[in-house]
Amino acid sequence: MEYPFESRFIQTRDLNVHYLKEGSGPAIILLHGWPQTSYLWRNQIDSLAKHFTVYAPDNRGFGLTDKPRVRITRDLLARDVINFMDALNIQDAAVVGHDWGGIIGFKVAVDYAERVRQLCLIDTSTTTWPTWAGHAYWAKVPGVSMEFFKRCADGFLGWCFAGEQPDYTGVIAPFPPTPLPGAAYGWCDEKALAHYRAAFKNPDTHFATTEYYCSGLPMHRVLSNDISNDSNHWVFEYIGEQGCRDIWQQPGGYMKHPDLKQPLCFAPEDWNKKFTKPALFVYSPMLVPKAFEQGRPLAGYQLGGDVWQDSIARPFSNLQTRGIACGHFVPEEAPDALNEILLEFL
Repeated sequence: MEYPFESRFIQTRDLNVHYLKEGSGPAIILLHGWPQTSYLWRNQIDSLAKHFTVYAPDNRGFGLTDKPRVRITRDLLARDVINFMDALNIQDAAVVGHDWGGIIGFKVAVDYAERVRQLCLIDTSTTTWPTWAGHAYWAKVPGVSMEFFKRCADGFLGWCFAGEQPDYTGVIAPFPPTPLPGAAYGWCDEKALAHYRAAFKNPDTHFATTEYYCSGLPMHRVLSNDISNDSNHWVFEYIGEQGCRDIWQQPGGYMKHPDLKQPLCFAPEDWNKKFTKPALFVYSPMLVPKAFEQGRPLAGYQLGGDVWQDSIARPFSNLQTRGIACGHFVPEEAPDALNEILLEFL
């Protein structure tokens, strides 16, 4: 598979990590989301490298980074970032994460705050999962995700990035065949699609994908905190993998399951943790539809008012928010708008 910048490798404590590096100055670490690689950041690296030393690693299990078949948790993924920084003698860095890269970046920021100067999260979650994203429940049904990606990886990626019509005959699929809402597929040329398809062919990447959504997202019901006078006291109830399977297999569709009347929490241990340094949340209509009107971001929109939006705002005492009218893959669908926002923030 081809990358747009020189490939580098570093051996950390337990992982051989592939990464891209450009520029000079204070360090920035760019963490890609699923189902992608550091190739995601090709339109940001040149812009940021004029002012910073930019590091863009492939996450564990993806791209050219090692893919050991081990249990993958958010703690492990956060330690991967710290081990990467230690191996390269990076004392602190600004951390930017999209999708799963944002989930990882948030965990790094709240557990290793002294190593993070600034944090930017792009279309991602912190502690709660969007109710409509059924693949987090589907992935916990034994065998179905491995079989799906074995047989349909190319079709899935063509649908995901290029709006192609997939063929999911004979498999259990959590993804609709219709185009993603709001997606701007023009960014995905043949070279980009070929890269992502080549990167995702490895069965060890299919295993990692399953682990991210299975072990990495242990779902809990968020119960009322009325039993305590302490506003920081919440009660959580672990539903386990079987609870997620029950959601996925709910008659009439998973969204009818009573556990999805509000988002589930995958990180109760981080619910009340704080990050007091500058933070930025960049969102699309896919995750915050209420923040847009007639296809444009609402000026001055304040996150909050439901469990999911509150989970984004709660951890930060110094949070900026910006909306971009595009689909979920913000760094590729709206690179100029994102670059402007990142440079202003950083």
